[in-house]
Amino acid sequence: MNAMSVPHALRAFAFVAAFLCFPAVGYATTAPISKGATLLIHGNTLVAAWIPGTKRAASIDAVMRNKDKAFVPEVIVIPVGSTVRFPNEDPFFHSIYAENSPDDFDIGFYGPGPGKVVRFLHPGTVNVHCHIHVFMHGIIVVADGIAARGNDGRVLLHGVPAGRHIVDAVFADGRTQRVTVTIAANVRALSLRVAPR
Repeated sequence: MNAMSVPHALRAFAFVAAFLCFPAVGYATTAPISKGATLLIHGNTLVAAWIPGTKRAASIDAVMRNKDKAFVPEVIVIPVGSTVRFPNEDPFFHSIYAENSPDDFDIGFYGPGPGKVVRFLHPGTVNVHCHIHVFMHGIIVVADGIAARGNDGRVLLHGVPAGRHIVDAVFADGRTQRVTVTIAANVRALSLRVAPR
């Protein structure tokens, strides 16, 4: 029977334990790094996070639908330069816009159909609303770096290089909290708790 060597077994156990037992404050595991560290950011109502200035993905064509007087999905994360289409799947008009954001837009009134497309050229958080249905709220995170959408208040960012980084944490109300984290060269997993101010 093949057996894992003791040093390899210990490293594997440390990595798994770090992600099963995240503490309330930062916690790190150490091991040689080849492709950067994994950063877990967690906090109540956290929906997305990204690290400005790190390597970003290529631009994409994303979709945020209008359905049942809501945005679906409610949160999307896209690289700078990407487009978002806003199809209307309701049997009535919508009027989608964003203001006081890095990329303000107003695509006017439109009925059911494929909707209109907006390109996002500047990084930051864009809060999307509807002039007609004022309770509608969607979030578009336009990222110029490593980024991910959250799940149950947790965001995993992979491939983070060693060094001091700014992290933009985005919450469900559309606010962004900027925090700083330092990742040592021998750290491959780190957790960080954030809270909106």
